Amino acid sequence: MTRAAASTGYSPQETGSAQPEQSLDLRFHSASELKELFKLIGKSFDAVQLSQGRLQGRFRVANLGSIALVELKTNQRLLMNGERGPDCMSFCFEASGMADEHRLFNIPIAQYSLNGFRQGQVESHFQLSANTTTYLAILSTTRFNAFLSHCDAEEIIEQLETNNALQIDPLLHAQFRQKFQHLFEHQPNTPQQRRQATNHLYSSFLNAITDKTNTKFLPFNPSPRQKLVREFVAWGFKYSELDCNLDQISEFLFASRRTLIQGTKESFGMGPMEMMKRIRLEQVNWILRSPDARANDNFKTISEIAQHYRFQSRGHFAKAYQQVFAETPSETWLKSANQ
Repeated sequence: MTRAAASTGYSPQETGSAQPEQSLDLRFHSASELKELFKLIGKSFDAVQLSQGRLQGRFRVANLGSIALVELKTNQRLLMNGERGPDCMSFCFEASGMADEHRLFNIPIAQYSLNGFRQGQVESHFQLSANTTTYLAILSTTRFNAFLSHCDAEEIIEQLETNNALQIDPLLHAQFRQKFQHLFEHQPNTPQQRRQATNHLYSSFLNAITDKTNTKFLPFNPSPRQKLVREFVAWGFKYSELDCNLDQISEFLFASRRTLIQGTKESFGMGPMEMMKRIRLEQVNWILRSPDARANDNFKTISEIAQHYRFQSRGHFAKAYQQVFAETPSETWLKSANQ
């Protein structure tokens, strides 16, 4: 059980449509803390803070039985990279109208759109803009397809297997925002209320999908370079302790230096080695925040942690850390000790 799970009384679920037993309303102050919170609903993501400054976020979950509604607020730009699990689809949208940097596989999301529902999609790679609110409805593909079959709408499944976004009427987009906000403020308590809320959302999603007048499917076709960036981030987290140069990383990923540089600059506004440093800083930040993580690896000092993640110059490390997180490594450590 994760430290976050232990502190809140939740256990991570194993299925793609995992649900907490009740609602959640938790604050997070680092991308890694958000990663731990996603584990509570069965999602395995790595997370990186891409912008600079103190992170303040809110993670709320409303349990509707077969749907988990997530409200995610963040004041910093974040990247989530990983897998959403089997038998899982989602309908996601940005609610605050400031999604300039919201991206799926580095594809900017369209204005007034529902995103992330492509069936059979396991990999997840998305960015969240700073100072935004994002809503996610996470549900079982099998159950939703059974609902479509019940409504004699099975022909829609093929579209859900090839598309990942749907641009909808602005009024309908506002109605979805209001529905989600209402469900968070008036969460159903009984099984019957949860079934009613679930069926209502199923019907709302179906109506949006079948409204040919005011909606447009947006094809999902990430380029090889965009897929490479997702693989690079996953590799970076897995092998961040290795001391590798750009040529070696490119060789590991079977890619050219030029393609990798172009991909990361397009996605993050920084080159691959700068992104590797950001990933390492994120991992240091988590260990400094987590006494359990320090105990597991037997770290006694900040210098030990920094050197473990290939920061050889203490001054350079401290400066880079403070630039990203707006506090010194010592301040982060002291906060964890006082919790």
